[in-house]
Amino acid sequence: MKAMILRADAADAVQTAHLLASKGFQTLCVTSRDLAQAMIHAEMIDLMVMDQRVGTQLTHTLALSAERRNPYVSTIIMTDEGREVMDDLYGLIPSLYALIGTQTETALVSQIFLSAVANAAEVARRIDRQLAADAADMGEGEEDLDLIAQYDDAACWDAEDDAASAAPAAHDSVAEGRRSWGDYADVRPHPVLNAPAMPPRDGAIKAFA
Repeated sequence: MKAMILRADAADAVQTAHLLASKGFQTLCVTSRDLAQAMIHAEMIDLMVMDQRVGTQLTHTLALSAERRNPYVSTIIMTDEGREVMDDLYGLIPSLYALIGTQTETALVSQIFLSAVANAAEVARRIDRQLAADAADMGEGEEDLDLIAQYDDAACWDAEDDAASAAPAAHDSVAEGRRSWGDYADVRPHPVLNAPAMPPRDGAIKAFA
């Protein structure tokens, strides 16, 4: 089993690494988020043990990256934040197995580490829950597409009905136009008046075309 450790304090990282190694883990100890991200892409991690923050940055996205790489990974976050603040993380990070206080006894921490990777049934249930949630999200998206398609079909039918109802009106207007031309067919044209006589041309005036 392979565990990756990311602790803000070097002494805490060494202590965690020794604890995991004594339980048979192959440990990868990193000191920054960038190194952790690179290690996640290079190795198949089974257990992640991280502080909630390294410097000013949260480590939550690293857990999500590791889960995409290995759906069976378990994540343990070391934090002293209150429960009312941290409980929401279980919904945000599916791979999160436990939140452990930094002052927790070593014996209890080691038991939690082993339980995180030994409880395969719990990991399988977690993956099933996540797949079901993803499927539900996709189902909602398909329902939205069905509603859009139904709306488009209804709009098409309405347009066809409007065109059909407008067609007789168009024929009526053409017929009305024809009748109006017939009404004026018997009107006699006005007699053309004779043009006035033009004065005799003056030879002194020249026209230039």
